[in-house]
Amino acid sequence: MTTSSAPRLTTPCIGICSSGIGDSVCRGCMRFAHEVNDWNAFSETERGLVLARLDTFLRQVMANWVEIFDAGLVAEALRRYRVVCDPARDPHRWLYDLLRRCASRIGDPAHCGFRLRPQAGVENLMQLSRIIERDWLALSIAHYERYVEPGLRRSQG
Repeated sequence: MTTSSAPRLTTPCIGICSSGIGDSVCRGCMRFAHEVNDWNAFSETERGLVLARLDTFLRQVMANWVEIFDAGLVAEALRRYRVVCDPARDPHRWLYDLLRRCASRIGDPAHCGFRLRPQAGVENLMQLSRIIERDWLALSIAHYERYVEPGLRRSQG
């Protein structure tokens, strides 16, 4: 018997699940409800595809509001603020996790390797974090309703 040395992809759950109360897209991790329910039965390939979609959507949303000019400074800020983040994920994911956990403690964004885009127009980084989360959820819901839900209805009907 051989064992795989590849790391097992863990759940993106952040402990704020709304799929259990009927949401088609979880407000915490942005996975679709059937992905939350079936996660443990997914192959590593299927999990990787879900994580790739989540990162693509998050990167797209974040690019509207911030510019990462130094991923090394983002990584350094993660260590400084003791935010655990998967180094294999996209730097936009690192920054999202940093903002979600430490927005109120970050003074100058430049010290963390990013700057706000002129259109951001936010009063503080906590407000920015909420806007990013709102937009990420809206994009995930739109994708689900346009591309996923119709297929699920056909397969169930």
